[in-house]
Amino acid sequence: MKDIQEILSLAIRQPAMNDQLQLVGNEAVAVPDCLDFGLQRFTYDRPLPVDDVAMVVYQPAKRGQSAAVELRYCVAGNKYCQNPGCTDQACAGGSKESCNQKQPSIDVITVRFQPAFIQSLQKGATTSSSTLFDMQSRKPFVKTIQPSTKSKQVLEQMVHHNYEGTLKNIFLQSKALELLLFSSDQFVQNDTDERFGCRFLTHLEDRQKIENAKGILLEQLDAPITIRDLARRVAMNECYLKKGFKAMYGTTIYDYFQKERMEKAKSLLYEKGMSVSEVAILMGYSCISHFSTAFKKHTGLKPCELLLR
Repeated sequence: MKDIQEILSLAIRQPAMNDQLQLVGNEAVAVPDCLDFGLQRFTYDRPLPVDDVAMVVYQPAKRGQSAAVELRYCVAGNKYCQNPGCTDQACAGGSKESCNQKQPSIDVITVRFQPAFIQSLQKGATTSSSTLFDMQSRKPFVKTIQPSTKSKQVLEQMVHHNYEGTLKNIFLQSKALELLLFSSDQFVQNDTDERFGCRFLTHLEDRQKIENAKGILLEQLDAPITIRDLARRVAMNECYLKKGFKAMYGTTIYDYFQKERMEKAKSLLYEKGMSVSEVAILMGYSCISHFSTAFKKHTGLKPCELLLR
């Protein structure tokens, strides 16, 4: 579930709204000696700003194990129908325009290639040949890319098909290889420095520390924490924490904290019906005017103006 939340946080531009998602479908398929395919489908009641996102996760060979590759995708735009008499495939294809029970959905698709299968693909490759994702690298990495049109077409086919049993395994394997090829095409076009971004982020433990820092921020929106204290709590250098956080989440630690803080305040005011003074205190502000200024900077409205809408 952690991997799912990681890509959802990249795809949904307002992470505070993730709690609006409802899991309505969960499929896992293991293709023997090849790959593991996973599909999680979420629906949502309110409009969400969602981007299509893909991630390439690579772990180098170590301790007698072959290199491992994982592809993760978050794709919006499919439709999930609550009517048992209406097939999901028909709704997605738009052939039932009269269906009024369709809901927008987000599909999180994961393809994990087994190390032995990746090794079999590399057999026979010469050292002068282009290797998949520079497989000779000894460093792990995570690369975020925009799914190509061809990739999204393949993902649509993987989600909506009628194959069962052995034919289903063959179908998923063939489509997964297409995804691997298209992702590789996109990947090798990037500069090596751009691919790795902050070089220390090639280490899984460093990315985990930054994820932990994000979790701490979200857990205590009512109690601001200094970057020094945050770095101490996750056992990371301050400079690395600031640089790595911006590389992973596209914003500074302060701006992220303030954004989430004001989104929480907005929810308390608009949905919970709390007063401005109550929310200001709850969010850790000793001065209501300071809270009002921060709130307007983020939302464009004063707290009292939001209550009048």
